Amino acid sequence: MGHHDERPPVQRAIEAAAGLKAGTWEAVEALAWLAVEAAGTPASAELHQKAATVAAGLKVGTWESVRALSLLARADRMLGPR
Repeated sequence: MGHHDERPPVQRAIEAAAGLKAGTWEAVEALAWLAVEAAGTPASAELHQKAATVAAGLKVGTWESVRALSLLARADRMLGPR
């Protein structure tokens, strides 16, 4: 039988984020959304900073980059001053 994880979904997602492929727009999007979902926790600021750092090092000029940067900007607004 499979193991049933009783932890909250956000906690499990934060753990799963460690396995994201580094250097991808998908990682930026996932980290930005996760930062919003983890708002109010110490992990939120760390996840948001990681998303911004990954985004800064990626090639731009694709619809994926526009989408990911837009989601990062939305996370900025939703999280407010840190």
